[in-house]
Amino acid sequence: MASFSSQTFRLEACSGSGNSPVRVQIKPDDGRRASVVAAVVRENAIFPSGGGCRVRFATRSRRNEILAAVEKGRGLRATGKGGDFEPEKGRADGDDAGVNVGAAPATIDKSMKAVEKRNIISSLGSEAAESVQSTDSSVKGAKTINLNLSSTSVSNSLVQSCESKMSKTQCIGKTENSLEEAEEQGDILQADGLAKDADLDSTYDSVESSLLIQESERGTEDENAQNHMEAKSDGVDTEADIEVENVDAPPLAGANAMNVIVVAAECAPWSKTGGLGDVAGTLPKALARRGHRVMVVSPRYGNYPEPKDIGVRKYYKADGQDLEVNYFHAYIDRVDFVFIDCPVFRHLENNIYGGDRLEILKRMVLLCKVAVEVPLNVPCGGICYGDGNLVFIANDWHTSLLPVYLKAFYRDNGLMKYARSILVIHNISHQGRGPVEDFFHVDLPDQHMDLFKLYEPMGGDHFNIFAAGLKTADRVITVSHGYAWELTTSEGGWGLHEIINENKWKFQGIVNGIDTEDWNPELDLHLQSDGYTNYSIETLQAGKPQCKAALQKELGLPVREDVPLIGFIGRLDHQKGVDLIAGAMPWIVGQDAQLVMLGTGRADLEEMLRKFDREHHNKVRGWVGFSVKMAHRITAGADVLLMPSRFEPCGLNQLYAMKYGTVPVVHAVGGLRDTVIPFDPFRKSGFGWTFDRAEANKLINALGNCLNTYRNQKESWKGLQTRGMAQDLSWDNAAKHYEEVLVSAKYQW
Repeated sequence: MASFSSQTFRLEACSGSGNSPVRVQIKPDDGRRASVVAAVVRENAIFPSGGGCRVRFATRSRRNEILAAVEKGRGLRATGKGGDFEPEKGRADGDDAGVNVGAAPATIDKSMKAVEKRNIISSLGSEAAESVQSTDSSVKGAKTINLNLSSTSVSNSLVQSCESKMSKTQCIGKTENSLEEAEEQGDILQADGLAKDADLDSTYDSVESSLLIQESERGTEDENAQNHMEAKSDGVDTEADIEVENVDAPPLAGANAMNVIVVAAECAPWSKTGGLGDVAGTLPKALARRGHRVMVVSPRYGNYPEPKDIGVRKYYKADGQDLEVNYFHAYIDRVDFVFIDCPVFRHLENNIYGGDRLEILKRMVLLCKVAVEVPLNVPCGGICYGDGNLVFIANDWHTSLLPVYLKAFYRDNGLMKYARSILVIHNISHQGRGPVEDFFHVDLPDQHMDLFKLYEPMGGDHFNIFAAGLKTADRVITVSHGYAWELTTSEGGWGLHEIINENKWKFQGIVNGIDTEDWNPELDLHLQSDGYTNYSIETLQAGKPQCKAALQKELGLPVREDVPLIGFIGRLDHQKGVDLIAGAMPWIVGQDAQLVMLGTGRADLEEMLRKFDREHHNKVRGWVGFSVKMAHRITAGADVLLMPSRFEPCGLNQLYAMKYGTVPVVHAVGGLRDTVIPFDPFRKSGFGWTFDRAEANKLINALGNCLNTYRNQKESWKGLQTRGMAQDLSWDNAAKHYEEVLVSAKYQW
């Protein structure tokens, strides 16, 4: 049987007056001390004047009850040494409330006698558990009392309950006075818990009283003794069934848990044109897992099935027009997804950024105006987020007006003064530019015009939304460390490098994560048919060749295991370096290799893919368009992934590739340089190959080294695959770093 001190459990306590439960989580550690566990309950459950209570908790294997008595006096500490109890050092009489000193030994004595009758003694081992934290944040300012629990050798059975209406002869020793006080208070505590790991360490300086608890399991041999005690109690239902349920771990963010609102023009899976949609759909879930209350705000482009109309109507002015806004809400994976419904957004799911410049500007103005007031207008779960402990995360130029509106309309006027804004740069090449006259379409006072003016030597002053957002945001994040540095240069900053350097103190690079449920070779739904198979790092050598053969068969390529299969997945434009692959094509088709390209974009580059397919049909396949299923299957079936991007703020395909045991060959820019460590055969390290200039001959050199290792260094190749798959590429890792930025913004004035 698992020892008591080796299990994590949760206590839920409520007073007889009907107060809401107060949750307490307890987790053991691996120390080698006398088994002592401490927990805390709020003053609204046990009053400072003293009282008695019964606490019930549940673990995975059994139900248990605990005797607890409270009175004014010194706190006690159960050391787990033969049932002895000793006063806690430094605990003063008077205001501190503790367990009656005389009652505890007598209670434990009686418990142990019943235990001996069953002759089942369980050693609880020497692990110590001293981790406690109250996770109830709803009762503010409430005093706490300390509940000390010890057990080194405790049995499976006994419930000792002394209630306020029991006669003095049935109360044990010196508990008489404390039980009379318990009658006056009439407090009843009930608790249930489930073994679940959580890292809890919290120190409580103000201690009102101590509760001593002994664990016992309900059993047939001591039922008579238990029933005898229950018959003497008054109105306490000790037979209530306790349902074992999943118990959430306390927030990893701890005291730093915040209200977070992510605002983006697209959000996967409802709307997506690139990596921004993936970030808006997955980062919030990782932040929610850390204990933050998180909302995503995005336009409602289509009739999405999950979000429901919450019945709130508001009117906003954009470009001189009054527009009615409705709100649709869905709660998924602990995140509130709020979609803004307005005629200007409808039916644009396939053309999110379509229309002329002023039409796009009008939509983004409306999105930002509505988003900044969502925490005040939209009751998610019946409660609005409010403006306290609040941070907005805006993404790219589309929502760069949000920090400006927050400052101009609210904080400068003494409103929402505790709200903060963070701006994330995913791609600085798109900036929301236009003539200076565009300023009059954003509905701001004239004194804010200088925020948007940006001078260019060739064109003079122009209107730039990204520039205004960078100046007014409390913190700025970009999606990799390498890209953060590139933005400070004249080549990588796209005209905004001077503003970025002036605000470098609030700049930070954080590499994106990936959705490890959607992109996971062990779980991938797209690998469960047509001859494909799921695989893990343990079954890589069998599973990946099977996916490769299935891909070759599906695309009509010769099914050959010995031939390296090269993949490319991406948008067909100048940034992605598709022309570099075209320059290297004569060399590639001259090798004993196969190439698969998937993408859509510029018409001339789409025609180039079709031409390669026609001219080299036995070696090259060009799939014009985009297919999520085919993207997953190429990632699983290919041996090598090419990413010759001229610039890449972060990049996700190389992360997907490494997760699937596919070796990346990339241009060392931005996030590609951060995430793809070059292969070192001597140190047996690295994940792939990089080249330092966007030139076809550089790509050929890196790809040639890669194919040589594939053919001639099988063990090194396996090492590359397994190292890539073993990385933690999840959003949970990135969310920790985002949280640091949230906290720094919170305390910035």
